[in-house]
Amino acid sequence: MVEPKVWLGEEGIVRVDFGGTGVVTLELVKAELAARKRLGSTPQVTLVHLPGVWRVDVQAAAFISSLEMVSLTRASGMVTESSLGNLAVRVFDLYHRPPFPWRVFSNEEDAVGWLQQFVGHR
Repeated sequence: MVEPKVWLGEEGIVRVDFGGTGVVTLELVKAELAARKRLGSTPQVTLVHLPGVWRVDVQAAAFISSLEMVSLTRASGMVTESSLGNLAVRVFDLYHRPPFPWRVFSNEEDAVGWLQQFVGHR
């Protein structure tokens, strides 16, 4: 398993890059959460890149909406690069919508613009 890359960007947004993973699995989402916990324990604003993703496993989707993940997430923007990626995220939204604000974008600039409203708020 190649773990997602996770780092804190200059604008205060935690960046997560799944780097061409075709399927987002529970193992990958748990690795993301562990990396985010190493950055801190307060709720984070995240920008998640999903290049090449065409499916989110049911277990992964359920975990993203779990208390463990929700307690560390203030808001999230997801960037997809394909119609299959958009479809995967829309299906996730339909069945496992998380309680924090989140949106899907086709580019990073729009995602960062939207996420900045959540940076610095408690």
